[in-house]
Amino acid sequence: MPSKGPSKRQSGSGDPSHKKGSVGGTSRSRSRSRKGTSEELLVEIGVEEIPSNVMASTLQQLREGAAARLSALAIPFEPVQVYGTPRRLILTLPQLAPQQETRVEAVSGPAKKVGFDAQGNPTPAAIGFAKSQGVAVSELKVRQTEKGEYLCIEREVRGQTTAALLKKTLPEILSSLSFPRSMRWNGEGVAFVRPIRWIVAIYGGKVIPFSYAGVTAGETSYGHRILSPGPFRVTDFASYQKEIRRRFVLIDPKERYDLILKEMAHLAAEKKGRIEEDETLVWQAAFMVEYPKAVCGSFDSSFLEVPKAVIIAAMKEHQGYFPLEASDGKLLPNFITIVNNPTPRTETIRKGNERVLRARLVDAEFYFNQDRRSKLADRVEGLKGVTFQEKLGTLYEKSERIMPLSQFIGQECSIEPRDEIRRAAFLCKGDLLTGVVREFPSLQGTMGKIYAEMEGEDRSVAAAIEEHYLPRYSGGALPQSPIGQVLAVADKLDTIVGCFGVGLIPSGSEDPYALRRQGLGLIQILVADGAPLRPLSLQAAVLESIRLYEGQRKFSAGRVAEEVTGFLKQRVASYLQAEGIRYDLIDTVLARKLDRPHVLVDCAKALVRFSTQPLFGPLMTSFKRAIRIIPKGFSGEIKTPLLKENVEQELHEAITRINEGIGDYWLQGRYEQILEMLATLYVPLNRFFEGVMVMDPDEEIRNNRLSLLSWVRTLFDEFGDFSKIVEGEPSPK
Repeated sequence: MPSKGPSKRQSGSGDPSHKKGSVGGTSRSRSRSRKGTSEELLVEIGVEEIPSNVMASTLQQLREGAAARLSALAIPFEPVQVYGTPRRLILTLPQLAPQQETRVEAVSGPAKKVGFDAQGNPTPAAIGFAKSQGVAVSELKVRQTEKGEYLCIEREVRGQTTAALLKKTLPEILSSLSFPRSMRWNGEGVAFVRPIRWIVAIYGGKVIPFSYAGVTAGETSYGHRILSPGPFRVTDFASYQKEIRRRFVLIDPKERYDLILKEMAHLAAEKKGRIEEDETLVWQAAFMVEYPKAVCGSFDSSFLEVPKAVIIAAMKEHQGYFPLEASDGKLLPNFITIVNNPTPRTETIRKGNERVLRARLVDAEFYFNQDRRSKLADRVEGLKGVTFQEKLGTLYEKSERIMPLSQFIGQECSIEPRDEIRRAAFLCKGDLLTGVVREFPSLQGTMGKIYAEMEGEDRSVAAAIEEHYLPRYSGGALPQSPIGQVLAVADKLDTIVGCFGVGLIPSGSEDPYALRRQGLGLIQILVADGAPLRPLSLQAAVLESIRLYEGQRKFSAGRVAEEVTGFLKQRVASYLQAEGIRYDLIDTVLARKLDRPHVLVDCAKALVRFSTQPLFGPLMTSFKRAIRIIPKGFSGEIKTPLLKENVEQELHEAITRINEGIGDYWLQGRYEQILEMLATLYVPLNRFFEGVMVMDPDEEIRNNRLSLLSWVRTLFDEFGDFSKIVEGEPSPK
């Protein structure tokens, strides 16, 4: 018989954050470390200008891809470091072992019961396997797997040198990078974000010879495209950093980010102004330059007659400029731009940017003045010519649905005045036909508010027009006014119900109508603390939205209500996950019917607090013991005359007391008190288990005791499905 081998193969961690010595492994091998001096790896990919919006994700992919491949190769390494500018992607590892770790590799053969007969003699299967591996049958070992015991052999495999492996691995790392849009620029057929112009690959002071996209790796890099375009030789990362900086390139995006903030603050102070905080725009600037220089320009103050939002949009969206504000929040006739040229002679650059901005502001002023010739109300008729969705009709038809749906929601939540709700719903899409919004789509809603105020509409109506698009992104600001909240929920619910009604259901990563984002925004509005829409029955609102679509003959109800409710319940789950709530606690409360989302959220938060109490674990153990005993499909009534034992009577009294008092707590939304009442069952439930045999031979007594436990389950089930609670500390899903 073969000797008994190890039951599990050993493998190291592939986490690149581990210190030197951490290695990758597979389920088939275990590594044995080898001593050696680690060397430094430096890779630079020189490219034509990479778009700023893909830089962050590209650097993340580069870091994770390198770590994953080196771990899989079982090469010990220090944490991967990545840097980048528009013209280069940089990967460096301060410590990368010179060789793969020697490992013991297991080669699996036939099952043990196939390889040896009942007397322990080898069968042709075992003999053939041993022969194919060049070993004697006596050298075979037994390995325990998920499918049972299998024969195997173990052989020591000496690792290859890192330098040899990198020739193949580095091109694989580059090939693994993905981009929203790629280019092909030569006969190699390689797709990359932009054409590659040079590659530096140095390991241990020596070039790693490989080619990618028709470019051969070497030791030559280049400086700033304008200020120092010449080549220079690279030997190691320290000297590279020093030389590249001397050649006007700051490779660390965070250093460029901080420098931009510092220079802008200095220029703003000179103008006695301030920069509106916009982290996204600063990162955009940092990823567009290799050596940032802030330049302050100005524009004609007459343009300040145009609404502030329009000027800011013209600066940010089209040019990436930073507007300056006075201490009172009003715009100054100045802006700051970030250029890729640290020269102190910036006059030409400043004038060029001023000319460009002036052209944008002239256009914006023209559109604004043109828009004012027509009122929002007069534009609504034009929505008949704008398609909302091919199967769902026009934006005018959408407005016709939003108006009654908004009034329904307002009535359900006792929000007044209803005339303003209807007016806001009627006007809310009108600004989509304005010149300013066509030029600056991000201003939809904002321009509607501005024009409504100028036309003398009620301020609550104007505010709701802007707020009904909120939140504009995950984690964005929520509408603050009651009418704005009503309109936002109506608009989002109409879109979700309509898309589900015609089969446009999100799947996987496909969500062209951003239904997940809109659904989450809807839930966030409904569950916000103190939100006036908390009383809204989401079930009723969904049915009303379906009724309005049916009135326009867009689709028939079918299972739309069920599908939409299930979809929105998942958005509640996403909301709770973002709040950091354990998945098993989320699953517990999501077993409840979704009607008023805040109830699920408040129950989950109460359960989180309750789960930290010492009694929680023991209570769940007792509860699960109770429900395991109850036969599937069991139903019965408690017959008090059959409660002969004291422990039966005590449990019955406890259940009755809870049943009589818990209703008020449900009405008042006092969910923690409900859990505290359920916790009082712990002692009588445990005494019940200790004092009687539930499955008594007498059928009447047995059914009566099962009815007691069934009542316990019913009380818990009203709160959620506690069978989903993971006892102990659950692992993340």
